[in-house]
Amino acid sequence: MKSDKNHINKNEVNKKSRVNIVDLIKEENPEKRENLAVSRHVKDELKDSITYAQLLKEVDKQSQVLTKIGFKSHDRIALFCDDSIEYVIMALAVLDTGAVIVPLSPSLASSELESLCQRIKIKYLLSQKDTDTLHFNKLHGGRLFINKLYLYEIDKNVKYSDLYLKVSCPAFIRFSSGTTGESKGVLLTHQAIIERTSAADIMLNISSDDTIGWFLSMSFHFVVSILLFLRRRAHIVLAQENFPTGIIDPFKTIKPTFLYASPFHYNLLASHDNIPADLLSDVRMAVVTAVSLNKLTEQQFFNKFNIHLSQAYGIIEVGLPFINDRFDKEFICSVGKLLPSYDLKIREPDDKGAGKILLRGKGMYYAYTSPWKKRDQWFDTGDIGYLKDSYLFISGRSKNLINFAGMKIFPEEVEEVILSFDNIKEVRVFAEQHDIYGQLPIAQVVLSKSGSLDIFKLKKHCLKQLDSYKIPKEFIQVKYIEKTDSQKIKRV
Repeated sequence: MKSDKNHINKNEVNKKSRVNIVDLIKEENPEKRENLAVSRHVKDELKDSITYAQLLKEVDKQSQVLTKIGFKSHDRIALFCDDSIEYVIMALAVLDTGAVIVPLSPSLASSELESLCQRIKIKYLLSQKDTDTLHFNKLHGGRLFINKLYLYEIDKNVKYSDLYLKVSCPAFIRFSSGTTGESKGVLLTHQAIIERTSAADIMLNISSDDTIGWFLSMSFHFVVSILLFLRRRAHIVLAQENFPTGIIDPFKTIKPTFLYASPFHYNLLASHDNIPADLLSDVRMAVVTAVSLNKLTEQQFFNKFNIHLSQAYGIIEVGLPFINDRFDKEFICSVGKLLPSYDLKIREPDDKGAGKILLRGKGMYYAYTSPWKKRDQWFDTGDIGYLKDSYLFISGRSKNLINFAGMKIFPEEVEEVILSFDNIKEVRVFAEQHDIYGQLPIAQVVLSKSGSLDIFKLKKHCLKQLDSYKIPKEFIQVKYIEKTDSQKIKRV
């Protein structure tokens, strides 16, 4: 039986002499230990699966191995591998030792991996790949083959700052997306993770009856989502392989009840002819994260599956403070109402009520690392937004704002309109400096199908929905638009 999720259970705050999310996962819902925890399918074949009893037993085993090797509190451990059952086991095992996980995207190039390991003072690297074959000449040390992952000792004698060593029960150092420059290390404690998973579940209502269709990368989405699913003993079905047609057979056998994905995934599900409409017939909630939802994707997905998409406002520094539950046309692209565990402030609103979004609440990050910067009481999200009937709408990123002759243009607003034009797959609107106007809005466009862009018709389309000054002064057809590892458009 679930505890009251409007309050943090005392057992969540102090267990024995430490606060650790793994302890909580072990102790919550003990009667559900035989439930499937994680499974992976390839076409119609179940490749791997593990129950909660097996998972927790394996976590204990690997935790003991890592402790004997030397893993201890505050050690920074890089986790460099694709999503898998092994990823979940080793992530929990590392956290159980008291060490800190630094999840790294498996798409990182070897030079980027090496640079990150040095910059954030990694002590050990857990890698899916034998990095000798990737020419990691500077990553010295022996390796062990643990639970299908290679273990490298990067720097046994690494020194951490006193400020970092004074942090009680650190758990994760995650990196912001880096859409406008170098990403920042965001330090989360076990206490923060426990608080933010409880806060999000007030809206998500995850239970042991849920089957999660998982499409994202755990290297970017683990703290609120995966750890919450594990707390509630839900069944996580890894569905990235051969997406989208690779989900047809497993989802016929194991019907998902909850989806957690980006607009990219939902667009493919809606547009792919071989994905039947009844495949998602048991889904009670479909959450959109990573990038903003556009109306066209929501409409196409609802028309096919009769399921509305709930846009969530996820921030690594804060958690998941907003999840939309209103689906009438005017509110479909809102990120929702503020959840009870958080406070919101709109600073310096303009005449339309749009201003800087500031947040505070449970589960906030502790500090930025390298360089060290303790968080303020209120966190400035860097986003501009406004409230309507207590529902938050995001206008765009303050750093992305284009100043055309003193008038504000949000690239995200213009991009949504361009995306609704026929045969547009992707778009990026950015500023080009101009001696007279200050900045001009310019658009890069990727077409869905081969051909040439009809710029005249596209401009007429934009004029129907945008003020004339917001329409890009130039449209450039390109083959691709560069993105970050988390699939957000690179703005610089």
